[in-house]
Amino acid sequence: MSYSIGIDMEITKAAYVPHVQTNNFFNICNPTQKRIPQRYELVMFLKSGGATVINGKRYPITAGSIRFIRPGDEVYSYRYEDIYMMHFIVKNQEQWVKAFAPIPSFISLPDVETELSLFPKLIAAFIEQKEFECMSILWLLLSRIKAQHKTQRRNNTAATTYQIKKYIDENYSEQLTLEKISQKFHMHPVHVQRKFKKELGISPCEYQKKVRLAKAVIFLRTTDLSIEEISELCGFSNASHFISVFKTSEQMTPLQYRQKNNNSDILL
Repeated sequence: MSYSIGIDMEITKAAYVPHVQTNNFFNICNPTQKRIPQRYELVMFLKSGGATVINGKRYPITAGSIRFIRPGDEVYSYRYEDIYMMHFIVKNQEQWVKAFAPIPSFISLPDVETELSLFPKLIAAFIEQKEFECMSILWLLLSRIKAQHKTQRRNNTAATTYQIKKYIDENYSEQLTLEKISQKFHMHPVHVQRKFKKELGISPCEYQKKVRLAKAVIFLRTTDLSIEEISELCGFSNASHFISVFKTSEQMTPLQYRQKNNNSDILL
């Protein structure tokens, strides 16, 4: 059947595939045959366990996770039971791409109550050939998945920035390069630099220098450690570098700062 709300699509299949009760481990976990679909496929997994592989990337299946396959993707799965699924064809690709290109191939949703209610309604509307209702539900379902993905990306960005900041706070004395931080968090250096600066206003390397200087100030005001010892504890390459960076920041040398503030109280 064809629909015409915004994007012309044809839904070719919509169904519930129940879990097959079996004690045979091989039957449960045996992978399905690799295939390259010619239609869009939308699947919601209702139980956790197994995995799905899309274009060589493996995704663990959890209850409520959604797999979205595009024509030409290579896909196979382990434990391909107990799902809601549907296949559809898009006739005007340009409008489709503008609307739903951001939808990922696989997403685990934290709250799937609405999606769980939409899939059965869509299947029922498809069986009863209620075309307008079916298309409306599909549009709402895709829109919700897209919105939840956008929210997750925003939250993940904030969480990642916090994790990088915490990592620098805990390892400020180490020689942390942008490449080393990026490898630690499995991200591209350019992506780390851009996101960190967007969230905190400075780059990771600049933030590390700021933390080092803050620690140096504490040592200068609360200990009798030498300039060389403080320099080493704070991760500066040598005392001369420490003095130069400190003077640029505080408009005085570390020794001058200590002499000026040696009687000052500091809140730890």
